[in-house]
Amino acid sequence: MKQRKFHLHLTLFGTIVLVLVLVLLFQTLKGRAEPIFDDNTMTTYYAKTVLGTAPDLQAERYFNKDNYQLSGFTFDVSQCDWNKAGTYRVPVIYDGRKTNCVVQVEVRNTLEEIPETAASINENAVLTEKK
Repeated sequence: MKQRKFHLHLTLFGTIVLVLVLVLLFQTLKGRAEPIFDDNTMTTYYAKTVLGTAPDLQAERYFNKDNYQLSGFTFDVSQCDWNKAGTYRVPVIYDGRKTNCVVQVEVRNTLEEIPETAASINENAVLTEKK
């Protein structure tokens, strides 16, 4: 029986397409292995504080200790002014590398009205009825 030999003839176009497919596959798999470094997604966490008080940003509030070494996280607050009301985006750094995660911190005036809770509404209603 005569054996057929398989000859692979790659053209320049075929080679370029093959390289592009391999690069895309590598980028996709890399993002799955390290999701906080995946450039195709952005994760935003939220925090609030009052004027003059830096927020207590702790990695354990946002990340799972089973997936990450929490001591490797830092927060870049260099662009934040805690003495000025507003919203600030704080980049999250992991082992010296910028991640795709940010903490959006809302700095509120201390004079701003705090939303009433059901308990405070009931308390006000009772006081009104006694008058």
